[in-house]
Amino acid sequence: MLKNNNIQCGDIIFQSLKKNNAFNGAVSLSGAVPKIDEITKSINHVGLYIGNNTVIEATQNYGVIEQSLTNFICAAKHNIIGRIHDLVVIQNALRRVKKCLGSPYNHSFHPYADGFYCSELITYAFKTEQGNDYFALYPMNFKDLATNEILSYWVDYYRDLNQIIPQYELGSHPQQLLRQRHLFKTILTLE
Repeated sequence: MLKNNNIQCGDIIFQSLKKNNAFNGAVSLSGAVPKIDEITKSINHVGLYIGNNTVIEATQNYGVIEQSLTNFICAAKHNIIGRIHDLVVIQNALRRVKKCLGSPYNHSFHPYADGFYCSELITYAFKTEQGNDYFALYPMNFKDLATNEILSYWVDYYRDLNQIIPQYELGSHPQQLLRQRHLFKTILTLE
């Protein structure tokens, strides 16, 4: 367990948000894989701690914003801290993520759409000095594991957006980032 005052600049904070709505539920289900623990299966959001009690995150309502660490942590049922081992990548991520402030939210999750969704912001920020991805991207999945059918929430969501579901297009998900455990020096649950 990690206490709030032990979070370090550059830590990635994975969350299971308290707000119980259809979007958060669909995001959690879309990232799930078989045989995973319940807390990881509930992860549906991620942000980056930049120091000075501040987290940068991509939100549906406001796009890429700064949020106080306290408010960010309190919005979740569970917070998992991921600390990577490469200090050069962390410093680069802090610079890159700050330049994203004010960007819109990428509601479509399409890889070439304007703005960022939460885990897309993290994958964008965490690139090597050469511009390569630190975190591997994966074919996005909008299906229910039990039925292997696209979740009805996403069918309606994309119909309202008048867009095609980006099933299997390369992207990211908070759970998928967290599952890349070999990239982290430390992964701890926040008290």
